[in-house]
Amino acid sequence: MPAPHNTFKAALKAGHPQIGCWVGLANAYTAEIAATAQFDWLLVDGEHAPNDLRSILEQVRVIEGSGSTPMARLPIGETWMIKQFLDAGVQNLLVPMVETADQARDLVRAVQYPPHGVRGVGSALARASQFSAIPDYLQTADDQICLLVQVENRAGMEALDDILKTDVDGVFIGPADLAADMGHIGKTDHPEVVAAVLDAIERIVAAGKAAGILTLDPDMQRKCLDLGATFVATNIDVTLFAGAMRAAANAGISLLPDQSVSGVAHTAHASKYLQQLCKHWSHKGGVSFDETRGNVTFPTGNRVELVAHEDRLSLEAATGPRGDLAHWQDVIDAHLCRFAFREELTINWSNPTQS
Repeated sequence: MPAPHNTFKAALKAGHPQIGCWVGLANAYTAEIAATAQFDWLLVDGEHAPNDLRSILEQVRVIEGSGSTPMARLPIGETWMIKQFLDAGVQNLLVPMVETADQARDLVRAVQYPPHGVRGVGSALARASQFSAIPDYLQTADDQICLLVQVENRAGMEALDDILKTDVDGVFIGPADLAADMGHIGKTDHPEVVAAVLDAIERIVAAGKAAGILTLDPDMQRKCLDLGATFVATNIDVTLFAGAMRAAANAGISLLPDQSVSGVAHTAHASKYLQQLCKHWSHKGGVSFDETRGNVTFPTGNRVELVAHEDRLSLEAATGPRGDLAHWQDVIDAHLCRFAFREELTINWSNPTQS
């Protein structure tokens, strides 16, 4: 009995596009739910999600047999860590921040047994060999490992042609880090970034390697697939969950009638934030929330008052006689971020004592 056949690697080698999704919730239960969606592959993220090898293994196990192929992204491309992931039975690895051909060659050696590589032999302890139930695992394992490297900065892009000459199975372009390194942080749709990504995809395909990317932009997904990319992630479980939860909350809140008193509306987002803010500071004492007016008043000389505005998406904020405008701006802004309202609310500040 040989090592399990890697259908994902075979599909990439045959040039058959595989559509995937990022799994970053770091939970086997949600990974199992994701597996019911029937993506071709699911990547369990060990770089940016709060995972370790045990939690990644739990998620890989529930994905196996679902029809989706599990893949794991390592936090870093260290030989000892690669050995542990492989022994745990992860056949498809994505290694971040590969910048040189030498680095890529070292990674190739890390996934192969001697004499071609340096992977340590511990198959008797390894889930990958079914704990020695696969008698010829050592002889067949190398051919079933799929090594994908992530190029995501200018150094990696400059070394791309040399990286493509190594025995990696594919190259994944990371648009977010690339955009940041190019001086366009947070702007993966910047024309210079898009041009660099598409150029890289073309070069990867021309070299006969599998090209991959994660992008939530349908137009960019189509462009990459049209250029020959064969492993494309089209979404992220965290993004899907957060978006669906917020949409559901907003839909529910929108069912509530507005309550206006003296022209000040007790309305959806703004008032909801004020309630959370008041609850957070309740231990300080003297913090009050007026349910009718939809405002919060802080103690000690009325240092600041926040009132929900009638447009639902802004607050009127005024500091009192002893209020420090800059201080309260920083404090409230920090709590907006804490409660995930930063993109939804605007605060209009005033300090009557300075007018």
